[in-house]
Amino acid sequence: MQVIILCGGLGTRLKTVVSDVPKPMAPIGSRPFLELKLEQLSNYDVDKVVLATGYKEELIEEYFGSTFKGIKIEYSKNNLDLGTGGAIKKALNYIDAPEAMVMNGDVYFEIDLDKMYAQHKASNFVMTMAVKPLRNFDRFSYAVVEGTKMLDFRDKEPVDFGYINIGCYIVNKGIFDNLDLPKNFTFEADYLVPYVRARPHGVFIYDGYFVDIGIPKDYFSFIEYINSKGN
Repeated sequence: MQVIILCGGLGTRLKTVVSDVPKPMAPIGSRPFLELKLEQLSNYDVDKVVLATGYKEELIEEYFGSTFKGIKIEYSKNNLDLGTGGAIKKALNYIDAPEAMVMNGDVYFEIDLDKMYAQHKASNFVMTMAVKPLRNFDRFSYAVVEGTKMLDFRDKEPVDFGYINIGCYIVNKGIFDNLDLPKNFTFEADYLVPYVRARPHGVFIYDGYFVDIGIPKDYFSFIEYINSKGN
């Protein structure tokens, strides 16, 4: 399994409580958040991680270097102005497998990645997105689903119930081939919203723990969660 982690965010909302570092480097005790994500990946058969970096990317490379617990680390640099979609497209050039798992660098979940990977491999989907059922939200984009198929994808709006995008995907390496996309584009608004109904996309439904550390309240909540687990 090969993994892309999007690490280029500015972390603007966290700057009031975290020193001026890339958001994935926000400290969780004595370790950066990104280290906890890599720790999770080391429990799976992952042979390569591509870190798509941007803001203060040198801090990430200085800390992690070229390996982590036997996993090769490569860097797709200077993604700050590419948007999430552009960053994924660039990072796919470092992938030498038919597909890659893609994760946002500021979210934490406890998905069984082997099950998600197996579901995607058994499908004809160009992408499988991990989604979580949620009620009464307006902060997250969400999918309209039928079984394991994504029927539609909608950007942030107030919703009574939906399957939110939690920032974990498996994408076929050629997902963006032959599409009229700019160099700088977002994965959700510029790719998923216009293309999801025209091509086969899937979902992997996950109803476990999930947090986006992008706002101080959730960042501190996650620190409490990790401390409660003794990590």
